[in-house]
Amino acid sequence: MKITIKRYSLPEILGLAALAIFLLFSLLSITLYAQYISPKVYIIALFSIILLIFLKELISESYNLKSAIGLFVIFTLYFIMGNVTNYASFFILGLFLIYSLRDLPFSDVAKVSFIISISVLLLVVLSSKFGIIPDYIEISPTRVRHYLGFRYSLLPSTLMMNIIAISFFLKQGNTSYPRLIVLFLVSGWLYVETDSRLTFINSCLFLLVNLIMKLSPSIIEKVGRLLKLFTFTYFINACLSYWIAKTYLNTSNVVLNQFLYQADQFLGGRIYYSNRSLSLYGYKLLGQKIDWVGNGLSMQGERSIGTYLYVDNLYIQTLQHFGLIVSVIILSLLTLTLVKLLKKGQVVLGIILVILSFHALIDDLILNLYYNIFWVLIGMLIYKEYQFYDKKQLTRE
Repeated sequence: MKITIKRYSLPEILGLAALAIFLLFSLLSITLYAQYISPKVYIIALFSIILLIFLKELISESYNLKSAIGLFVIFTLYFIMGNVTNYASFFILGLFLIYSLRDLPFSDVAKVSFIISISVLLLVVLSSKFGIIPDYIEISPTRVRHYLGFRYSLLPSTLMMNIIAISFFLKQGNTSYPRLIVLFLVSGWLYVETDSRLTFINSCLFLLVNLIMKLSPSIIEKVGRLLKLFTFTYFINACLSYWIAKTYLNTSNVVLNQFLYQADQFLGGRIYYSNRSLSLYGYKLLGQKIDWVGNGLSMQGERSIGTYLYVDNLYIQTLQHFGLIVSVIILSLLTLTLVKLLKKGQVVLGIILVILSFHALIDDLILNLYYNIFWVLIGMLIYKEYQFYDKKQLTRE
């Protein structure tokens, strides 16, 4: 019998603690529990994360020229993005977490995200079903959507997709059939409750690829070679998003107009709203403040009364909100990360990033670290000894 004992160093403990607090409060802020959490508690959590990151970096010895360049890039993004969001927001703080977690094994980071995400999802959904917090119900002529204690119907399913992707990475071909079945059933139930069709499709894609890998482990090498064709998938999808949005119902080609119209219907109007937003606001080099109006709820559970105009396409939203410079930086970082993953033979992580590059066409939520823990992988670009799996384990017979 083998007993695996994990020994965490002090920097690892500090880094993972900062991540856990960040994920917990970020996720609670998108639920209807948010109204019961005092602003002072959020401030305490914010400064606790900053303190933990500072202490972790103070005693860490993982500095080099790449780390310095990485920190410079983080500060550049911080000042540009903070100008259109909030310099003290949890979203911006995620940038510093990505940098600080560069010298921690990604498997440890993924496990923390897995545990926190499942815990919050269970807590909130069960609380809404037992009446502890409201389960807001959106009723339209075509569908009924339960928010399940979250501030928007798509949030629980997007969180579940992140959980499934993490499970895929951690277990890969060693996953069990009961695990895959449970993940599918939970994802399916969330789809029925929230009508989050496109996110459910992507979750099923992760599960299908995981199942294929379990049934035929040898296929991984073929997939690795195929993934090289998707090296520039983020840049291609970004350019494609912009071209489609600008071309939508704005060309003399009748066949193309009809095709884009049908695609827009399938995507729930996402192309139309991207087109509308670009027509109204365009984009700038350093971004701009745009008050998009979606179907989400306030912290008090109140619906917006404004005219709906929201951009779900991550590429278009990043371009308009944060500007061309930040968009190019983000796309470059993701592309370089994907290239490096494939060079290191991390096919599963490569698959996950490629799938997410296509999911970004219809979902902006994965821009956030608490919906997409795989942003942390960017840290491998600035840390030569980056570890995907922990090697500091003692095994006793």
